Amino acid sequence: MNATFEQFGLLDAGRIAPLIPLLPLTAAAVIGLLGPRVLRGASHWPAILGVAGALGVTMIVAGYTHRAPDAAVFSRTWQLYSWIVPAAGLSFNVSFRIDPLTSVMLTTVCGIALAIVIYSRDYMRDHGHPVRGYERFFAFLCLFVASMCVLVLSGNFLLLYLGWEAVGLCSYLLIGFYYDRPSAAAAAMKAFLVNRVGDFGFGLGILFIYLWIAPLAGAGRDPLDYAVVFENIGRLEPWRITTIALLLFCGAVGKSAQLPLHVWLPDAMEGPSPVSALIHAATMVTAGVYMVVRCGAIFAASPTAMSVVTAVGMTTALFAATVAVAQYDMKRILAWSTISQLGLMFLAVGLGAADTAIYHLWTHAFFKALLFLGAGSVMHALGGVIDVRQLGGLRRVMPWTWALFTLGALSLAGFPLLSGYYSKDEILHAAWGRSPGLGLLASLTATLTAFYAFRMVFLAFHGRPRSPDHARPHESGGWMLLPMAALAAGAMFAGYLGVARDPHGFLGFVRPHDGIMQRFLLPVMSPFDALHPHLQLVEEHKGDFGLMYASAGLSILAIAAAFVLYVRRPDWPETVRRNFAEVHALLHRRYGIDELYERMLVRPLERLADGCRAWDVGIEFLVRLTASVPLGAAALLRPFLDGSLQGYALTMTAGLVLLAAIVRLVG
Repeated sequence: MNATFEQFGLLDAGRIAPLIPLLPLTAAAVIGLLGPRVLRGASHWPAILGVAGALGVTMIVAGYTHRAPDAAVFSRTWQLYSWIVPAAGLSFNVSFRIDPLTSVMLTTVCGIALAIVIYSRDYMRDHGHPVRGYERFFAFLCLFVASMCVLVLSGNFLLLYLGWEAVGLCSYLLIGFYYDRPSAAAAAMKAFLVNRVGDFGFGLGILFIYLWIAPLAGAGRDPLDYAVVFENIGRLEPWRITTIALLLFCGAVGKSAQLPLHVWLPDAMEGPSPVSALIHAATMVTAGVYMVVRCGAIFAASPTAMSVVTAVGMTTALFAATVAVAQYDMKRILAWSTISQLGLMFLAVGLGAADTAIYHLWTHAFFKALLFLGAGSVMHALGGVIDVRQLGGLRRVMPWTWALFTLGALSLAGFPLLSGYYSKDEILHAAWGRSPGLGLLASLTATLTAFYAFRMVFLAFHGRPRSPDHARPHESGGWMLLPMAALAAGAMFAGYLGVARDPHGFLGFVRPHDGIMQRFLLPVMSPFDALHPHLQLVEEHKGDFGLMYASAGLSILAIAAAFVLYVRRPDWPETVRRNFAEVHALLHRRYGIDELYERMLVRPLERLADGCRAWDVGIEFLVRLTASVPLGAAALLRPFLDGSLQGYALTMTAGLVLLAAIVRLVG
C-alpha cells in the first residue's frame, strides 16, 4: 500500500499538507509583528505571498489526489502527533485528512481568498493612502484563511471544532473591523452570539460522539477520528444517530445562516466588502455545508435528519429569495442571495445529492465573490453609497465593473452555458426527482434569483444617472479589476468541470469509487443511494433535457421581466409597491423576524440582565455595609488607642464605668 501511495505522491501530499494553513498563519504573524512599524502600507505583500503559497501547495495536493487510480484508497489520514493520551488507552490526535472533498474545498478557499487579498490592496486605501488599521486587516484575513484551512484539513472532530471556532472568532474581528462605528460593533457581536447558539449544539454533538463511540473504538484509537466514527456509527441505536446528526446540524444552521439562525448574515455587511466576499463566497458560510457533507455517513444513517436538512434547506432558500426581492442595499441583496443559495445546497444534501451540493458550492464561490467585489467597486467609487435607489447609469462611467458584475449576475441567475446554470440544474433535477412539490419550490426560488439579481443590475448600472452630488464615480484600478476578471472567468467556465459525469469530471472526482471509501467517506454516496431510491429517477431524469430547457427559459424570462420593470417602464415597480404596500413592507422588513427576536428574546434577556445587575449591586451593598461596621468601630476607637497613657487610662475608666452600670442593671 505504501508503494502505491509513494507512486502517486500521496505520502508526499501528507508531508506538505501542513504548509497550507501554516503559510497564511506565518503571514499573519509577520504582519502582526512588523506591520505597524516596518511594513505599514506594504502589509499586503506577506498576505498575498502566504495565501498564494497555500494555493500552490493545495494545487499540488489536489493533483496527487486526482492522479490516484480508482483502485487505490481515495482518502488517507496523516497523524501529525498525539495531542492527548488518556489513561483509558484512547488517544486524541492532531491529524489531517486528504481526499477529493478536501482538495475541492481547499482549492475553493485558497483560490477565492487570493483574489480577495489582491483586491483588498486598493480597496483598503483612501486616495492612495492606507486606511487606519491596514495592517490589522491583512493580518486578520490571513488568520481567517489559516483557520478555514485547518477546518477543512482536519481528520477528526476535535481539530474540526478548533478550526470551526477559530473561523467564528476571525469573522467577529473582520465584521467589526470598523469598530468605531456602532453599527459595525453591533453586527460583529450579533454574528458572534448567534453563532454561539448553533455552536452550542455542535459542541454537544461532538461530546455525544465521544461518549457513545469511545466504548466501540477499541484501545489506542481516536474516538473522534472520522474513519473511526463512520465505521462505528451504524452500531449505535437509531435515536442516538439522529441525536448526533441533529446536534451537528445545529452548528451548520448557525454557521451557514439557515433558518432560524440566519439573522446575523445580512448585518455582517457592516464589514469591508472584501470581508463580505470572503465570508459569503467560499469560507465561513460554506463551512456548514462542508461539515454536513463530510459527516454524510452519520446523516445518511438517519432518515429523520435527512428530512430535517431537506426541509430547512428548501424553506430557507425560498424565504431568502423572497426577501431579496424587496431590498435596496446591494450588499444586503447579495447577503440574502447567499442565504438562499446555501439553502439550495442543503436541499441537495438532504436529497442525497451530496456531490451536487459541493458542485454548486464550487461554482457559487466564483460568481458570488465576483458580485461582492463588484459591489465593493461601486461602493469604493461612490464614497460608500450602495443603495440602488441612489445609483443609475454607472455602466457609462464604470464599464469594466458593469461588464464583470453582469457576468456574475448572469451566472447567479442560472443563464444558459454559465457555471451557475449547470450546478443549479443539478439541484433542480434532484428536487424534481424527489417530488413535484420540491421541484416546483426549487424552480420558483431559481426564478426569483434571476429576477432580483437583474433588478439590482438594472437599477445600479442602467437608466439615468442618480449618483449623489458629492459622489464622483470612476472606474476602479487594476488591483481591483484583475481579481474580478479572474473570478469572472470562473463564473463562466468553472461549471464545465461538472458537465461530464465520468470519473474524470468534477462529479466523478468527488464521488469515491473504492468500497470502504464509498461507504464511509464523503460524498458518501452509497448510504445516500440506499436510503433514497428516488436518485435512480434523478439519474434517468438527467437524460431528459426538458427540465434544462425549462429552467433556462425561466431564467431568461425573469431577466426579461426585470428589464421591462426597471429599464423600459421604471414607473411600474412604484405602482406595484403602492398597491401591495403591506406585502412589500413585510418583505422589506424580512418578515419581521428580527423584530420578533428583539421582542421575544433580546429584550427579555436584557431585562433579566438588568435584574441580575441590580441583584449584584444589592449584594455588593450588603457586603460593603457589613464591612463598614468594624471599620466604623475602629475609626471611633483609634483616637483612644494611639499609644498615649492618658488615652489608655480614659479607656480603662470608661470600661470600668460601663461594667459597673451593667452589674447594677443586672443586680
